Amino acid sequence: MATYKADGLIVCTPMGSTAYNLAAGGPIVAPSATAFTITPICPHSLTHRPVVSDAASLIEITYEGPVEGGAFLTIDGQTSVSLELGDRVVIDAAPDPLRLCPPEYSVFRVLATKLGWSAGMGGRTR
Repeated sequence: MATYKADGLIVCTPMGSTAYNLAAGGPIVAPSATAFTITPICPHSLTHRPVVSDAASLIEITYEGPVEGGAFLTIDGQTSVSLELGDRVVIDAAPDPLRLCPPEYSVFRVLATKLGWSAGMGGRTR
């Protein structure tokens, strides 16, 4: 798809599309969407924008440099693995979805509260 020159890339699911991804300029994606978001962190070109792809897509990222300093793959802010030049990271959706929230939970209601949104909710955020 593209060669990114950036400080890093965030690849996330809709449930991971807030917080770090949002802070990097990525979109908020409805939790019911079956998608991946790819957001460059501090891209070195204004034309590198976040991309939302179908979750059926296989995402493959190859580390091409620079050699000095290297790069790291960090998974959910927990696990970190050093990448060598030419290493590939392949991301694929799991065959079965993981349900993290009860059906009555509203991600957008939580966002409205945390981000101070009130439009469209009749002034209510709960």
